[in-house]
Amino acid sequence: MNSNYVSFQPLERLEGIIIVPGDKSISHRALFISSLASGISRINNILIAEDVLSTIVCLRMLGVDIELTGNSVVVKSGGIDSFKEPVGVLNAGNSGTTTRIILGILSTRNFFSVITGDDSLSSRPMRRITAPLMIMGASIDGRDNGNYLPVSVRGGGLKGINYNMPVASAQVKTGLILASTGAKGVMSIKEPISTRDHTERMLKASGVNLKTEDNTIELSCSQKPLPLNTVIPGDFSSAAFFIGAALIAKESDVLIKGVGINHGRTGLLDIVKSMGAKIELLNERYETGESVADIHIKTAKLKGIVIDDKSLIVRSIDEIPVLAVIAACADGETVIRHAEELRVKESDRIKAVVEGLTALGIKAKELDDGMVIQGGAIKGGTVDSHNDHRIAMAFAISSVASTKEVFINDFNAVGISFPEFMDIFNTLRHL
Repeated sequence: MNSNYVSFQPLERLEGIIIVPGDKSISHRALFISSLASGISRINNILIAEDVLSTIVCLRMLGVDIELTGNSVVVKSGGIDSFKEPVGVLNAGNSGTTTRIILGILSTRNFFSVITGDDSLSSRPMRRITAPLMIMGASIDGRDNGNYLPVSVRGGGLKGINYNMPVASAQVKTGLILASTGAKGVMSIKEPISTRDHTERMLKASGVNLKTEDNTIELSCSQKPLPLNTVIPGDFSSAAFFIGAALIAKESDVLIKGVGINHGRTGLLDIVKSMGAKIELLNERYETGESVADIHIKTAKLKGIVIDDKSLIVRSIDEIPVLAVIAACADGETVIRHAEELRVKESDRIKAVVEGLTALGIKAKELDDGMVIQGGAIKGGTVDSHNDHRIAMAFAISSVASTKEVFINDFNAVGISFPEFMDIFNTLRHL
């Protein structure tokens, strides 16, 4: 065991009222769209975590004035035409969202830029975004013909295209939509399966005219968004860890306030309800174009199920690690299919999850596109996070149902998306 580990004791009860930080996906998009607008934008409750900070650093290198005070941001920009050629290499750190979206924006600019990332990000596929951008007219190069970072871009002269996405990806979709703001003609993007629509909602709120129908987004190019004045809702993906913890604890009563419940993000709720969970959505409302609710969870007796609906997997892809821990505490067998995208996340999450469950005494095996989990007793042990924030947090919450202590190696990876995780988790834990 290395020196960078955190231990979690078993507990009897989990209860309390919590608020999770701002949504990571929406925080990224608010920064990018504000930077494309000419004027002053104000963003409140933005997530302050490593991934979002990577976006801020990259945009500042392109000449965007971003003032950060607490979790509030003021963005002052002259719009996309005011972007400047960066002096140094843009570093996206561990953030695939930063990379894929900014590649779309860089492709509109007639200057040279290079974007790179850490070792994990440099192993993640980028051709899914670089290929359509090259069809639009951008000059892009990198390892394996632009499939892996570092990637160089010389943009400008883009034309809108009709593009059928081979892989469902909200990041790719966003990168292409934002590339259209510096292109000519008409842009049409068809998704194989509908993905989260934060970008479309935010652009409509900022005055951009686009149509969405039958998984197809169509818009006229060269539209420029207006400045934003927005509040970021609580991150469902962060709330998911505490939803999972409350479901598997021996005794729990947890209320999570102000969580975004965008339909493209809440597949986990549909899945655990099928497993027997009784979860209440309270005080449902709309805030700055997004659906928001308070989520009330109590301990539930769960049963294993087969999850083979592709659209449901797309709507819960980031929550599969915590779903696997929930499944480990359910009666019977749970099968997860069509989740091959997990192989190319911050780690190979299929492999990492199965290894972690096995280390804690749960029977699990890998499938090419998912996993099979046999519910049982979590016995404690040591889990390697593989420096993956979602793996670290998923197995941290396994401790609430464990008979012995759970150790997580490389737990500091949580700083990528949820630095406050430990503080919030500790407010709920009652030993």
